[in-house]
Amino acid sequence: MAAGAARLRRDASKDMRFGKFIPIPSGQRAVGWAVSRNETLDVGNFDVRLADVVLPIGLSLDTVVLTGRALHVESKPFKAVSPQPGNLRVTVGEKSLAAFLEKQAPGGLRDFSVRLKDGRLYIEATKNVIIDVRAKAVCTLRIVNGREVFVDLESVDVMGAGVKNLVQTQLEKLNPVLDTRDFPVEAELDSVTADEGHLIVLGRVSPPSQ
Repeated sequence: MAAGAARLRRDASKDMRFGKFIPIPSGQRAVGWAVSRNETLDVGNFDVRLADVVLPIGLSLDTVVLTGRALHVESKPFKAVSPQPGNLRVTVGEKSLAAFLEKQAPGGLRDFSVRLKDGRLYIEATKNVIIDVRAKAVCTLRIVNGREVFVDLESVDVMGAGVKNLVQTQLEKLNPVLDTRDFPVEAELDSVTADEGHLIVLGRVSPPSQ
């Protein structure tokens, strides 16, 4: 039975256009493969959905959906380019944003909670100033140069002017929270909103620069 499963994995690896089979030790369920050389693939129509995409800055995108016509893919380094404009939809949930902020811990802030509704981000965090102080911030979203998503602080509710300035400064340092230069595809952003627990970014998969 185990030998049969191993043969099945080896046979399946022959169809892996972008890599080669790597044996997995007995008892592990994952099938591993790695790129040995650059491969290319051309697709007519595409409807691609990616989940839990982690950007270099550490932010996890819940979903990235790409749709359109004509896609050229290269494996090493991974790159996907559409010669015709396609559509891009990115969603980031409240838990993903809170986890990102917790990892960044700007200015020693901790215990983040995030709510996304009515086009705004409602952020709460704790700052220790002799005692723990809970800060509440309301932020809006905007797109810069069609490539970046910035969070703008609208208001801060916290005791002490010094703490308020600290919270404002540290949150502003997080910008941009999203940058298409971190994406594996060339893209231009059209809109960003926050509603029903998700940050939603819409854009276009751009043709390659000439």
